[in-house]
Amino acid sequence: MKKLLVLATSLFCFAARAYSQDADSLRTELKEARQNRYPIRPAQIGFVPPLSTNGLDNALFSNRFSLNLLGGYAAALDGIEFSGLFSLEKDYAKGAQFSGILNGVRNEVDGAQFAGIVNAVGGPLYGAQFGGIVNVVGKSVKGAQFAGIANVTKGAVKGAQIAGIANLAESVEGLQVAGIANVAKRVKGTQIGLINVAENVDGAQIGLLNLSKNGYHRFEIWAGDALHANIGFKMGGNRKFYNIFALGAAWPENDNVRWNSLRWGYGYGIGTNQFIGKRNQISIEALTYQIQEEGNHWEDLNLLNQARVSFILPIHNRIAVTVTPTFNVQVTKFETGEGTGTEWVKWDVYDKTFSRRWSDEEVRVRMWPGLNVGIQF
Repeated sequence: MKKLLVLATSLFCFAARAYSQDADSLRTELKEARQNRYPIRPAQIGFVPPLSTNGLDNALFSNRFSLNLLGGYAAALDGIEFSGLFSLEKDYAKGAQFSGILNGVRNEVDGAQFAGIVNAVGGPLYGAQFGGIVNVVGKSVKGAQFAGIANVTKGAVKGAQIAGIANLAESVEGLQVAGIANVAKRVKGTQIGLINVAENVDGAQIGLLNLSKNGYHRFEIWAGDALHANIGFKMGGNRKFYNIFALGAAWPENDNVRWNSLRWGYGYGIGTNQFIGKRNQISIEALTYQIQEEGNHWEDLNLLNQARVSFILPIHNRIAVTVTPTFNVQVTKFETGEGTGTEWVKWDVYDKTFSRRWSDEEVRVRMWPGLNVGIQF
């Protein structure tokens, strides 16, 4: 009985060791299979699938080097690929793809894609895309995208999107630069474009129009010297950088109130705001108005430029008094019966009219300090 017990124990230990060895071997094989999902061939040369050295089995192999006159198709890429028109991978690409028209990868790309027209990735991108027209990524990007027209990423971007026209991403941690529009839900970094759109911005939106659902929004009315009554709206991703849209009007002194005597202007500017102390704030702004008066034409140069330092003193919730010293620069070509330009204020520190040798036009420049007082909401 004792011998049988010893024998059974020995057999159990042997089986356990064998099982352990088989399990370790299986884990090793699975690990290797995950790292190299397909048999790798050192080189593949072809015309167009399936006219290649891999023949009808091209979807079963990954290639270290692939050269295709027109197009290539493989299970994966573990190296570099050149194609006259298109390169397609059923699974992944690790390395670099160069194609005249299209690079397409169903899952992830770890490396770089260069295409004359389109780069398309179904999974995440770790690296860079250079597309003549558009780059598309189905998941996240950790790297950079450069496109002639647009970059489209359904997931998060950690790095940069740079496009001639538009960038679109779920979220951005880094940089978006576009000729026209940048769109993302969340931005931690910088958007630079004609139009920037985001829900939340931790960084800066720099553009002509910056839209942010949870950003910096202020409405203000104020009284000034050249334009007596003004309204303005300030908007941006946050207080670090915002746009200003303004309207102002005034009636000349010693004149009956008539619509044709109204001086008015529409303005655009930029600004930045920060706290001084716990509640008070200071804004530094630049604002330019195009002034319409006495029937001058829309295209006539008649500008009021202002450099503004605004002290914002809260009085209740988001209601605040604003006291804003300004430095004003009038630049005008508007010809009146008495000369160039009209005098919007009675004081100045500089007033000079410049004549051009090659034309009959004159440009008048006047400068003066001023003060605005208003209410901000």
